[in-house]
Amino acid sequence: MTPKAKKLLLNLLLVALGIGAALLLLEIGARFMPPPFENTTNQAEVCWTETGWRGRPGYQTTVATEGYVQDLTLNRAGMHDTDHPLKKPANTFRILLLGDSFVHAVHVKEGETAHQVLEDALNEAIKSPRVEVISAGVSGWGTGQELLYYRAEGRQYQPDLVLLMFYLGNDVKDNLPGRGITADGVNCYTPYFVLGSNGLDPEPWQFAPGLTPATGPASPLKKAANNLLAAIYRHSRLYAQIEPLLSPAEVKASMLDFYSGDSPTFNYALNLTTALVNQLQQEVQADGSRFGVVLVSPLGLVEFAQMDSAAREEVYQRLPIMRAAEKIDPPNVTLAKQFAANGAPVLDLLPPFLQFSAETGRSPYFQQDQHFNVDGNRLAGETIARWLLNQKLAP
Repeated sequence: MTPKAKKLLLNLLLVALGIGAALLLLEIGARFMPPPFENTTNQAEVCWTETGWRGRPGYQTTVATEGYVQDLTLNRAGMHDTDHPLKKPANTFRILLLGDSFVHAVHVKEGETAHQVLEDALNEAIKSPRVEVISAGVSGWGTGQELLYYRAEGRQYQPDLVLLMFYLGNDVKDNLPGRGITADGVNCYTPYFVLGSNGLDPEPWQFAPGLTPATGPASPLKKAANNLLAAIYRHSRLYAQIEPLLSPAEVKASMLDFYSGDSPTFNYALNLTTALVNQLQQEVQADGSRFGVVLVSPLGLVEFAQMDSAAREEVYQRLPIMRAAEKIDPPNVTLAKQFAANGAPVLDLLPPFLQFSAETGRSPYFQQDQHFNVDGNRLAGETIARWLLNQKLAP
């Protein structure tokens, strides 16, 4: 090596050391600053690398929803359920219920949740073996997070049956990248999956603030660089402090795009979602368990299905895109067909919910909050129990 090259190399090394020392000092200083988002933190949830976030273990509060008040306590796994040991007891048939806030069901008492109603109904009908339903739902989770939870923890419960409670209101768009919550003063983002030219990449990408997320074919080098930066983000307070200057906009889609059919982002999300459900089904069945899907319709779809022609015309005047609803299958029918294509049994809760409303004149949803009320949880749990018995998915 020539003297000139040696001098250049030494100078580059000194520059690198200087930059490293400066970054180290900035990182130390950042750790003495208040968390960047401490005023918007979410107390009920905690960051978790596997899924982005989960319920905060042991969290307690009082929840008031449209006049219904209940004292909420999350179990040691951060779920709205009693505690369950990982090892399955003898003579027990275990059902793992995956989902989002409709499974979390923090709006009603634990004994009134759909998962507890389901467990009680099956035990009354079956007698032996004992049926145990494990609630594994967290508010805001998408299908990708539910798949990651199953890999990291859910399968350890040794379930005999895994039911995916799929919410038609937002689960499709929730599988797009860039989603996160604020917990303990910092943002935690969900890992996300990418649908490439060869189908679903089964290993997730980590979200790195400042980088444009992948929504289609991408090189392994880009994924490696992306995940490295995401790992730095999870451990660097300096990165978190400057994040507001870096984060690109979340990739968004609306369920209204379902009716237009010409949104590339929504169509990608829809295809990605189907691939994720298929991947979850494959992994559950590879573990020796059975798999099924339960479709949960949003309140808006239930109300739309109950409208007469005059009321629907008012909707069409306000949202012209909805006129397509007269010509195409609704989301519940379309997704039921897609999820069942690989042989997964699918239960659509919309018909029994419409029947309940017609017969009783009551809504199974909280009107403003739009989650299941006590009636909705009971109806969901009892309907699922009958379906499992009829489909011979329960013993």
